[in-house]
Amino acid sequence: MVGADFQSMCGLLDRRELSPVEFIEQCTRAMATAVNCSRAGIWLFQGSGDDRVLHCLGIYDRTADRMTRVPDELKQTVGAYFEALEQVGHVVAVDALTHPATSGLFSHHANVNDVRSLLAAAFSMNGRLFGAFTCSQVHRQTNWTQSQLTTLKRIGTRASLALAGPSQSNDFSLPLQP
Repeated sequence: MVGADFQSMCGLLDRRELSPVEFIEQCTRAMATAVNCSRAGIWLFQGSGDDRVLHCLGIYDRTADRMTRVPDELKQTVGAYFEALEQVGHVVAVDALTHPATSGLFSHHANVNDVRSLLAAAFSMNGRLFGAFTCSQVHRQTNWTQSQLTTLKRIGTRASLALAGPSQSNDFSLPLQP
C-alpha cells in the first residue's frame, strides 16, 4: 500500500497536478502514518564542504496536525549527523539526545519540541548525497524496527526521484506556520 500511495503522489507532482508545497505536505503526512511516528520531514543538502547545510523542506507534526517550521542544520554544528548519513546512509537513534550522530541536533536547541527518538534515511542522486527523510518521536523514546527503516527507505527511494525530477523547478519553499 505504501508504494502505491507514493507512486500516485509522485505521478501527480510529475504531471503538475500537485504543487511542490502540496507534495511535501502529502508526502510527510503519509510518511508519518506509514512509519507510525510523531513527526516526518524531508530535508535537502545545500552547499558544500564545511558550509554545507541541511535545509528542511517541511515537517509534518502529527500531534498538532500541521506543517511546522524548523531551522536549517549546519555541518559545522551537526557534523556527526552529516557523516552518519554520508557513510551509513541512515541513522537509527532510540535516544536522540545521547546518540552520537544526533545529540548535536539537540544540544544547540532548547528542548526541540521534546523529540526523543529519530530515524533518518539518506538519499543520493548520481552518487552524491542529496537529502534525507526523517521520522521522529516526541515525548517518548521509540525502539525503531527494521520494518520502519525499510519503509522509510522505500518511501525515500520513490519520493526522491520526484523531488529531483527534471520537470521540477526546485521551488519547494513552504509557507509554514512558525
